[in-house]
Amino acid sequence: MTDIAPAEAKAPEPANAEDANLEQFGYTQKLDRSVGRLASFAIGFATISATTAVFTGFGAGYFTAGAPFVWTLLLAGAVFLLWVVIAADLTAKIPLAGYAYQWTSRIHGSTLAWFTGVMALAGWICGMTGVGFILSGYLGGLFGWAMSQTVQILVAIGVMAVCMLVNLYGVRFATMVNNIGVSLEFVITVGATILVAVVAFATPENHQPFSVLFTGGTSDGSNPYILAWLAASLGPFFGLIGVEASADVAEETVNARSVIPRTMFYALTASIVIEFLMYVVYVLAIKDAAAVEANSAAPIEEIITQQVGPVITKIVVAVALTNVMACILANILVATRLTYSMARDNMLPFSHVWRHVSPTNRTPTYAVLGLFGFSTVLLLFALVSEKAFFLILGLSSLAVFATYVLQTIALIIGHRRGTIPTPEPDTFHLGRARMPIYVVGLVVFTLVCAALILLPQFAGNKWVFLGLVVLAGLWAMTGLRKRLANGDAGPDFAKTHLT
Repeated sequence: MTDIAPAEAKAPEPANAEDANLEQFGYTQKLDRSVGRLASFAIGFATISATTAVFTGFGAGYFTAGAPFVWTLLLAGAVFLLWVVIAADLTAKIPLAGYAYQWTSRIHGSTLAWFTGVMALAGWICGMTGVGFILSGYLGGLFGWAMSQTVQILVAIGVMAVCMLVNLYGVRFATMVNNIGVSLEFVITVGATILVAVVAFATPENHQPFSVLFTGGTSDGSNPYILAWLAASLGPFFGLIGVEASADVAEETVNARSVIPRTMFYALTASIVIEFLMYVVYVLAIKDAAAVEANSAAPIEEIITQQVGPVITKIVVAVALTNVMACILANILVATRLTYSMARDNMLPFSHVWRHVSPTNRTPTYAVLGLFGFSTVLLLFALVSEKAFFLILGLSSLAVFATYVLQTIALIIGHRRGTIPTPEPDTFHLGRARMPIYVVGLVVFTLVCAALILLPQFAGNKWVFLGLVVLAGLWAMTGLRKRLANGDAGPDFAKTHLT
């Protein structure tokens, strides 16, 4: 039975070599291929969002392990560099939207690809919802609103709605807004950090000694410090998630095979350097540690106020919030492409809805609306159980690293089977280093997952993660299994059904 929808079945003839290459994978070009080098870099950088990482992760790290938590960023950077090397190699070979699903599907098979895609989708949804909730809290502080939790949730839904509308308008508008946010981050937020550093280091009494960066201990001394230090790494690890996000818009990127691998490395390098310098500056710039601890909900604001006063603090926070907004925009952008990609292969319930592309804006309209709906449900869930809500948000990092583990397993098997595509000329390629990198990656990513489950601070993660696995397994054993057996889902579905 042929699945044809009038608005989405007809696609223009391939306009260039990239669209022709897309046809080799069995798809026709429906999305708007307009993303260039700068926009590709900005998507990866905004999804990471150094400002978001520092403003949301500083308190958790500093109050858990003290000043030495800043070094956990270098640990996180090494782990993500390993992943970027793997992701860059695959993007150059399989430049398709929804990389988390597509890479595993093409190299290993549809069933494992389903679980990989679900993990990535859960990570994106939980991550962007958490950032939206945090942003609403900062908005309240910026404007002096005394917000109850209910009001904060409603404001967060409003924030997500604005980001949803921007994405609905089209990728050109979304990337333009994203580029502006990233530019502001470089100019204002980084500039403010430099100003704080200049003022703080002007006189010895204005800053803490450098030795605090190497002195730490737990508050009660009952647990080994290394456990607290590893727990404090959650913020820096969370702050680098999404470095490969530009791969999700590969079908909208000009010269994707060459551009995206480069912009991944640029985004990771810029983020590590900026985040590390911001962490170090703000730790050393603490003049009144008791006041920072008393203002634990917004420690960065307190530190900036101590050094340069409340007026500049308000300006910096206002600009920082635009960076956080850009982070949410980029998260929605890449999550919708993953949803669209899986639906195009009929892997999701109601796939015919989620794969619809607007003929006007060339955007997966219902995928954008659907993700906004999921995020809204999660936010409203906080009214029922605040603890469960934060446990769900905590799933974001674990789900993403579970994605890395599953993909690396697929790659190791694919390498032995010979199912990894050969490289195109003049594109990034791991060569003989492929298998050693895969093995090291699998060990490292598994250890991170284990830490996110076993460390006492993340005790509830395993139950939420187990629930996600069970739900994904139920669909895999019921509706999806039948579809795959009948040839009604998987990488060949578009070839035989969407004509």
